[in-house]
Amino acid sequence: MANENPLVKARKQLKSLLWELPITGDYLQGRYLRQHFGTEMELIKGNGRNGNGHPSIIHFSVNKAATQYVRDLLRRCIAGTGMISVGLAEYAFHTDFPYLDTLSAADMQKYQHIFHPTGYLYSVFGGMIEGVANLEKYRVVLMVRDPRDVLVSEYYSIAYSHSEPSLRGNKYQDFMKMRQQARRITVDEYVVGECDRVHATYSRYMDLLLKNYPHVHAAKYEAMTDEFETWLDRLLEYCGLEISDPLRQDLLREATRIQPRQENIQQHIRKGKPGDHKEKLKPETVERLNAKFSDVLERFQYPLH
Repeated sequence: MANENPLVKARKQLKSLLWELPITGDYLQGRYLRQHFGTEMELIKGNGRNGNGHPSIIHFSVNKAATQYVRDLLRRCIAGTGMISVGLAEYAFHTDFPYLDTLSAADMQKYQHIFHPTGYLYSVFGGMIEGVANLEKYRVVLMVRDPRDVLVSEYYSIAYSHSEPSLRGNKYQDFMKMRQQARRITVDEYVVGECDRVHATYSRYMDLLLKNYPHVHAAKYEAMTDEFETWLDRLLEYCGLEISDPLRQDLLREATRIQPRQENIQQHIRKGKPGDHKEKLKPETVERLNAKFSDVLERFQYPLH
């Protein structure tokens, strides 16, 4: 920014330099990970144990279906229960640890020990994980959103608002390539190019999760934005969580404030309104997406037009 305080700017430049240097960068990365991901690191080592008897919650989602918001909401709702929150995808974002939803069931076997059927909140995964043993014992939450809006929102997130991975992990270069590519093309070109990938995410949820585990609580982003209180009550009832009245009132008040008054492509919550694809995409692009996602739209009861 042109008016940025010179001292603040100099501190940012020094911090960036320190992170890029091999020795100081490794030290800063290690300290950051220990401070923010101590639980995840212990679970990965096989040291995680929690005597809490509440069924563990696994929160699946599609990217741009309020993933971070619902994750944070669930974390606040388990406070005081003795459950432990685990953010494996967050940890992977900043390190060489793999995104578990990209692994085959066979490759997942060496990470099986991370999952415990009681005492933990695993939130949030952006795709189906194959190979979690005894998944029927977990409270499984799946958040979905109209895939056409997901693609539009994803374009603006990748191109402008999403935070960058750590330079010390193995995700930074790929992310920056995606950002540069998104900024070179139009939103229509982006959604057409990425629709197969997003459709595959929904297909895996439908085929591997919903067909095999009827107890899954499938919640819609649109219900959250339109009828938040009902959406919240159903989520809490399914997860077996009771919250205090002050927390409940805080959540209700906050839900009315998170929607931006006007669109800002630089913000994480850019718009948050259903039907965004109708405004941002050409009619022929919308028709193409309608055909591609016809099975998804029918399964989750989204209108074709």
